[in-house]
Amino acid sequence: MVSEELVLSGVLSVSLLVFFAKILAGVFSRIGIPAVLGELFAGIVFGPYALGSLIQIAGHNLIEINEIVLVFSQVGAILILFAAGLEMTFAEFRAAGLRSFIVGGLGVVVPFFSGYYLTVSLGYSFAPALIVGAALTATSIAITVKVLEELGKLNDPDAKVMINAAVVDDVLGLAVLSVVVSVIERGAVPGLSDIAVKLATILALWFTLLIGVVFTVPRFLRFLPRWRVEGTEEAAATVTCFGSASLAVVLGLSPIVGAYAAGMALAGSHALTAIRKYVEKINLIFAPIFFAVIGASLNLGSITPPVLVLLGMLLVVAVLSKLVGCGLSAAVLTKSRKSGWKIGLGMTSRGEVGLVIAGLGLTSGVIGQDIYAALIGTVILTTILSPILLKSAYKREVQ
Repeated sequence: MVSEELVLSGVLSVSLLVFFAKILAGVFSRIGIPAVLGELFAGIVFGPYALGSLIQIAGHNLIEINEIVLVFSQVGAILILFAAGLEMTFAEFRAAGLRSFIVGGLGVVVPFFSGYYLTVSLGYSFAPALIVGAALTATSIAITVKVLEELGKLNDPDAKVMINAAVVDDVLGLAVLSVVVSVIERGAVPGLSDIAVKLATILALWFTLLIGVVFTVPRFLRFLPRWRVEGTEEAAATVTCFGSASLAVVLGLSPIVGAYAAGMALAGSHALTAIRKYVEKINLIFAPIFFAVIGASLNLGSITPPVLVLLGMLLVVAVLSKLVGCGLSAAVLTKSRKSGWKIGLGMTSRGEVGLVIAGLGLTSGVIGQDIYAALIGTVILTTILSPILLKSAYKREVQ
C-alpha cells in the first residue's frame, strides 16, 4: 500500500513541476526557443539535485522524483504519443511505412555500433560498451512531436516519416534492450540467430497490435452517438489510449507504441476534432511533467572533468550517428538533402528509453557513475540541441 506521505510528496512535486515548467516554457517561447526546452530546464533547475533540494518539508525535498511522479511522467509520455498518432491515419502510415522502417532501422544500427566501438576503444569491457551502444539507439519522439506541433508541421511529409521512423526506432530499441537484459542476467552473449528471432518477434507483435486496434476501434466508435451523453467520445478515446498502451505492455512492448497505435486508429474517426481538443487540454498538465522529469534526472554534482570529456565524445557520436543512420538514408529515399537533414535532426534527441537503459546498467553494476553521468548528460544535451536545430531548419526552409 502506498503511504499517505509518499502520495502527498508526489502530488506536491507534480504540481510544482507543472507550474515551473509552464512558466519557463512561456519565457523560452518569448525569446524564440522551443517551449519544450523550458519545460526540460524547469526539471533541471527546480529538480531534487538543484533548487528543489534547498527547501525540505518533514525531511523530504520540496520536489522529489518518487513513484507517484514517475507514474504521472509515464502517463505524459503515453498521451504525447497518442496525440501524435491522431495526426496519422493508417493509410498514411502504409504510404510512408517502408521509408520509415529503413530510416528507423538504420537509426538503431548505426548509433549502436558507433557507441559500442567508441566505448571499447576507450578501454572499457564488452558489457559497459553494450550498455552505451544500446542507450544511444533511443530516439525521444515525444520531444520531436512537441516541436513539430509548435511549428504546425505535424502533417508535413518529412514529419510523418520522422514520427513513424521514431516509432520503429522505439520498437527496435526495445528489442535491443531485451538483448541487453539477457546479457546482464545470463552473463552470456546471445547468438545472432537468437537476436534475429527476438527482433522479428517484437516487430510482429507491434504490427499485430497496430492492425488489431486500427480495425477494431473505429467500428466500436460508430455506436457511441446513440448514447447522446456529453463526454462519451472523449471517454472512449481515453479507454482506447490506455487500453492499447496496457495491451502493448502485456505483449512485452513499450506502452508509448501502443498509445501511438491507438491514436492512429482514431485519426479517421468522425469524432477526431473533439478528441483532439480533449487531448490538447489534458496534455497541458501531463506533457510538462514528462519533460520536467527528464530534466530533473540530471545530477549536476556528478559531472567531473573526466566525465565531461567522455560526455563530449558520446555527444558527438550520438549526433553524428543519427544524422548518418537516419538523415543520410532519408536523403537517399526522399531524394532531398533538406528532407534528410530535417529528419536526421528530428531523430537526434534521446529520451526515456536511453535513461532506462542507463539506469539498468547502473543498478546492475555493469557501468559506474562516470558512464552513467555521461549518458544522462548526452540524453539531456541531445534533447536540448535537437529541437533548436530542427526549428532552425524549418525556419530556413520558409525564408
